[in-house]
Amino acid sequence: MTEKPAAKPEDGFQPIQDLPRAPIIFFEFCPTLGNNNGLINIMLAAGIVLPTASPATNVVPVAVAHLRCTTVAAAQLRDALNAALLIGQPVENPDGKSN
Repeated sequence: MTEKPAAKPEDGFQPIQDLPRAPIIFFEFCPTLGNNNGLINIMLAAGIVLPTASPATNVVPVAVAHLRCTTVAAAQLRDALNAALLIGQPVENPDGKSN
């Protein structure tokens, strides 16, 4: 039986495996960052609200992830973030709704 060659991805699309298992990481700020010979490191953090003995609460910053990547991956992440931010920008349309 002859095996079929694997289909080539079109337009550079690469299928991603294990999507349901990938964690969702929520963060509010990046308190530290660095570059060690091309290895980018960024700490992702968020504030958690903790109760106190009084009616007030304390917001305590906690690390949620340590991001490590190459400079190439960092540039791709930067470009993806810029594109996502651009999608969310309001568009001035004086003539009303599009379409």
